[in-house]
Amino acid sequence: MVAYKQGMSRDQLYLYQQRIDELVGNENIVRFVDAYIDSLDMYGLGFLMNENLTGASAYRPQLKLKIYVYGYLNGIRSSRRLERECGRNVELIWLTEGLAPDFKTIADFRKDNADALKAVFKEFLILCHKLELLSFAAVAIDGTKMRGQNSMNEIYRRKQMEKIEKEIQEKIDGYLEELTQNDDAYRENGLVVNKERCEEIPKLLKKQEKRKGKVLAIKRLFADDSELNTYYATDEESRLQSDKGKIRAGYNAQTAVDEKYKLITVAEVTNEQNDKKQLTPMIGQIQEQKEELCIECQTDVVADTGYFTERAIIQNKDNEDCRPVVSPTAEGKPSSVSTCGKGRAVPSVEYESDRFSYDETRDVYTCPHQQELVRITNRPVIDRCGRPTHRYRCVADICGACKARNQCTTSTHGRMLRVSANRQAMCAYIDGLNEDKNKKLIEKRKEIVEHPYGTIKRSLGYTYFLLKGLKKIRGEFSLICFVYNLKRVVNILGVRKLMDAITVG
Repeated sequence: MVAYKQGMSRDQLYLYQQRIDELVGNENIVRFVDAYIDSLDMYGLGFLMNENLTGASAYRPQLKLKIYVYGYLNGIRSSRRLERECGRNVELIWLTEGLAPDFKTIADFRKDNADALKAVFKEFLILCHKLELLSFAAVAIDGTKMRGQNSMNEIYRRKQMEKIEKEIQEKIDGYLEELTQNDDAYRENGLVVNKERCEEIPKLLKKQEKRKGKVLAIKRLFADDSELNTYYATDEESRLQSDKGKIRAGYNAQTAVDEKYKLITVAEVTNEQNDKKQLTPMIGQIQEQKEELCIECQTDVVADTGYFTERAIIQNKDNEDCRPVVSPTAEGKPSSVSTCGKGRAVPSVEYESDRFSYDETRDVYTCPHQQELVRITNRPVIDRCGRPTHRYRCVADICGACKARNQCTTSTHGRMLRVSANRQAMCAYIDGLNEDKNKKLIEKRKEIVEHPYGTIKRSLGYTYFLLKGLKKIRGEFSLICFVYNLKRVVNILGVRKLMDAITVG
């Protein structure tokens, strides 16, 4: 007979023979979390200080921040789960010294301290800089889509409101008709046709009437605001985001990651649906962070083609503090950028605008069949992308007689090119990207910036936000990025070195 190990009887009286402090190892990350948060100036960082001078004593904000930092480090964000863990998780019991706030107290802390959570993220960067973990020689920026708390069923469009209201009214009329039929059957036969259904219908009716009231309120919002075409009922500030072929209501999270140890230096959230307008704001925030840390070196800000717009490049190309290195094409594709812009659809790729040569001295373009296109505008015309452009056109008679006309243009007025007024500046910028230094930075971009997203979304599992509204979500994302940085720094230096750094500081 095999002699297996036997456990202790559940009726056996048992006394702990060790202090609670001995249950947490010296290299456990919770020791640094405890020491670091206790070292913070919570009032100076902007946390709400609930002192409760009358009635029951309040929990220290440090305690609630410790609970959240521990939770986010271990993939636990729900306030109800955190409440349970405070009563059974040995590490949390050690961290909170046996205190266990209720879930609402925990949830309100995160909701009410969005700005303070952003300040904690920035405060930790000061420690990272002190430990020489940041260089700011090269910083890569990128965005990722994260779902919000707004289902697709709670998105209302102006043109669909009448249809939705009609469908709701039809359901209400159907339930009322069913109730009338049941009442008639009961009066005639004294029998209840379906007791369970009779009890269910009033609940369904109440639900539809409540929904109708909500729809009428949203219709009034559309009536009051002529520019409002889509209303997000659960989270008004979320927007439809496309992510890997799926369209969901959410937000566009932005990060700037330092090359040296892949630490996040800027954490931001926007509801813009792409990154086209984010280059200038992100460069601005990188500069602000450098000023706060008193860093004076030049920084190469590397971004992918999603950030490449003429307006953004022209605005930032001469920035000596943060030099933008933005790829004009997606990775893995040949670099073929037309400095003219394609203007309108061209029947054949052989006659795209980049096949036309430019004579700078005469200010004319020449097509593949050696016909000239002359400028027909005296001042730049703003196109639909916001670019100042000049227009060049071939004489209609000459273009009409060309044997390749049907492959070159569909216009009866002859082929026209819309050329950016910033053509020379953009050509010079794109040529500069072919330098070896810039090529290496563009190739390395993904390696730098994708590392944090891999940890945040795959390892920790944070693919959506729990809070609602941009302000609160920015606070939550700052907490997520702070936890990532904390986890990263502990992996690099270890708990003891970090503890020593706090003690010396």
